[in-house]
Amino acid sequence: MGSPSKTVLVSDPDRPDNGKATPGHLGPGTVKLPVSADRIAELGVRYDCLGPGGLTVTSGTGLSAEVGGCDDSATFGARIKAKDLHGRRFADTVTVTVDKRTRWRMSVDITTKDGVKQTVHG
Repeated sequence: MGSPSKTVLVSDPDRPDNGKATPGHLGPGTVKLPVSADRIAELGVRYDCLGPGGLTVTSGTGLSAEVGGCDDSATFGARIKAKDLHGRRFADTVTVTVDKRTRWRMSVDITTKDGVKQTVHG
């Protein structure tokens, strides 16, 4: 699984020669969080699934969101507070599990236990 470090232009997998390139990532990936998992008070993700196919977004056992199918206009989100985990845990990463042809982009909003807010783009 790759770790995307920047946004890239990704061609439409169904029309790689003449499809419009859009910012995003192609295939599975991982976004490293700038704080350790035990410091996270709230974790939220906003993600565009650019298709084809669906995706699953996870962070440890604390956050899991799945989209069965999506297209170029699909934007989704999930948010959970650490106090609502009931024994589950966040990880130091957010992992995107997709088919190798599925395109995606994501923003991760983090609030630490001392109230600092950060956003990471992946």
